[in-house]
Amino acid sequence: METLGITLFRVVAGMGVLLIIMLVIGRRQLGELSSFDFLTSITIGAVAGALIVDHRIELVSALIALLALGGMQLLFGWLSIKVRPFNHKLNFKPLVLVENGQIIKDSLRKVHMPVETLLQLLRDKDVFDITIVELAVLEPHGKLSVLKKAEHLPLTPSQVNFTVNPNSILVPVILEGKLQESALTDMGFSPRQIEEFRRQHQNSIHNVFIAFMDQNKRLHVINDDAREQNVFLH
Repeated sequence: METLGITLFRVVAGMGVLLIIMLVIGRRQLGELSSFDFLTSITIGAVAGALIVDHRIELVSALIALLALGGMQLLFGWLSIKVRPFNHKLNFKPLVLVENGQIIKDSLRKVHMPVETLLQLLRDKDVFDITIVELAVLEPHGKLSVLKKAEHLPLTPSQVNFTVNPNSILVPVILEGKLQESALTDMGFSPRQIEEFRRQHQNSIHNVFIAFMDQNKRLHVINDDAREQNVFLH
């Protein structure tokens, strides 16, 4: 029983430090991590795992190691922003793989990428004809950015001098029968207006699954009893 308690305490301590590190470093997807960030993250995970399962490892030493690794990651991230040459050395540079419909063979060799993989990445970008590609760049985080030739790009309203309405952003103001007062406040409602809104809809709020409101204060309501209408036929 004592061993179980120690294990639980080490889990809480280790995960608490990991949470602090994550909050300090900031939110980034795995594909956005630099090489150093990726290696540091793996090492942090290994240290945290060892801390939890191996009671021979001193708790304080392991926590200090986690904090030191997190501090290094934060320091290197700061240097990458403030010192541009350091960032260029630490991270891979964007690499052109396709230019004017031609595959750059030397670039593929540098990143050890088979041409089949390049074609697959292009298909992921809805490109099945390589001749329409103006530029394809492999970004440092491993994703492929593709610019199609001008004649193959979709038209935009500005190109044809066509006026369109602004985008409408819908904000959920009722969730599962509960009024989201903070959302209404953010949209400019005063406390009196919120109470007036509640009074106007008091008989129907409890039947609402979710209700959205746009910038013009128009509601789009989805009730709890919404059912499929068989529009999509298999």
